[in-house]
Amino acid sequence: MKRVLIIVLLLFVSNSLLAQEKERKRVVGTLQMPAEEEVQGVSIYNLNTNAGTVSNDNGQFRIEVGLNDSIRISAIQFQEFTVIVNEGVMESGQLNINITEVVNQLPEVIVSPFDLTGNVNVDVARIRVVQTPDTLTSREAQFMYFESDAEPRYTSPRRNEAMEMSRTRLVNGLNFVNLFKELLLVSKRDHIQNPESRQSWDVRELYSDEFFKQNLNIKEENIPDFIFYADANGLDEKMLQKGNELDLIEFLIEQSKKYKKQQARN
Repeated sequence: MKRVLIIVLLLFVSNSLLAQEKERKRVVGTLQMPAEEEVQGVSIYNLNTNAGTVSNDNGQFRIEVGLNDSIRISAIQFQEFTVIVNEGVMESGQLNINITEVVNQLPEVIVSPFDLTGNVNVDVARIRVVQTPDTLTSREAQFMYFESDAEPRYTSPRRNEAMEMSRTRLVNGLNFVNLFKELLLVSKRDHIQNPESRQSWDVRELYSDEFFKQNLNIKEENIPDFIFYADANGLDEKMLQKGNELDLIEFLIEQSKKYKKQQARN
């Protein structure tokens, strides 16, 4: 009798877990900010599934969510906040976030949609944005984001206060914080195998199409061609190894500029 009861309980738990998985759905979202603010490149991250995305130039995004999931929103010009998914979001399939600026920064901002259509109003404080020179090198960027010692290490993060400061920085006009988040979200492996023969394919697997389209302004149909272009113009196997993300991103930014100039001439 006990064995039968245990089996029944296990089946019940398994079915419950499967049901929870089936309840997740992809919702369409939009970000609305004050007119002068940039809505592109905002990080939208599901803390429950450890998956996320970034907003496009219209402030739109798509993300998988489930009931009561916590969605972390990270924008370079505003403090982070978390949206709790409610029944309205699940039923409507929409998550529309209206961001309003306030003077005083709150320790933590957690909000839920106020109606059954997935609309969210959130008041957050502005964070001062510091523009950095366009000539910033990967080594200089390293010192912004990571501690260094006698032997520089790209993978050693500073304490939380320094990371808070890093959220205010732009490098070459890009939000490097969101860039790194995008890299972490779509990275398929911890190390590169056979880099000599698979460099171009490894870069393709490290980054999603959205990375190339939104951050490098490469059209989706040109992504494979751009990767081969970068491979033929100095892509180094060391850039593909874990810990060298800054060098790889800096290289891709520079090559994307040259590639687009070449495309314009053709």
